[in-house]
Amino acid sequence: MTGTLRDELTGSIRRDVPPFVLLLPRGWVSVEPTKEAFAEIAARSSAVLRANHRPDLDAQFRDLLDRAADEFLRRDPVRMIFQSGVPDEELFPLSITALRLSAPDGGPLDAHVAALRRDRGARALGDDRVILRWEQEDAQRVPGGEVAVRSFDYLIAIPGSERRQALLFSAVVPLAAAGERLDDETVRAAGVLADAIMSTFRWSGE
Repeated sequence: MTGTLRDELTGSIRRDVPPFVLLLPRGWVSVEPTKEAFAEIAARSSAVLRANHRPDLDAQFRDLLDRAADEFLRRDPVRMIFQSGVPDEELFPLSITALRLSAPDGGPLDAHVAALRRDRGARALGDDRVILRWEQEDAQRVPGGEVAVRSFDYLIAIPGSERRQALLFSAVVPLAAAGERLDDETVRAAGVLADAIMSTFRWSGE
């Protein structure tokens, strides 16, 4: 992972979610989930996309972020992780959200995990098998066309919940709009960076 691993951050202050630690590269922050945090992500992503001469992707990705913010904040949000205060040339079009996931019936998430393995090709990230990892593409209609994103997703069971609750981290990069795709090298680099960040996850006290 590029940058200096300097920020050891407690991930959540919720009483029912144990605190956790992630090591983040220089210039990355972990913050409480708010509309203002999403606005900062949108502004930083716009700077990246404009610098790469992609105003079409910029406008449509902003609309998609607005929708994602509303949906995320209605659920059970825990943290938001993104770059902040870094030079434009170091900006990267990737952001990470974390929410608490519970089975609708209050039971174990075992069936959900089995479906992820079967349908999404989910596999363990690392030898300790603590983190389940998969990736997917999603396309949505927005004003002016359609925008697609690639997400790198990670599921981590919450200790003491008897597998009834988990943290779901989603690292998202804009992929395509108006028939034009972000270059494959950038998308691959986003996945490598997301994996590197998530591989440092641990529950506090471990």
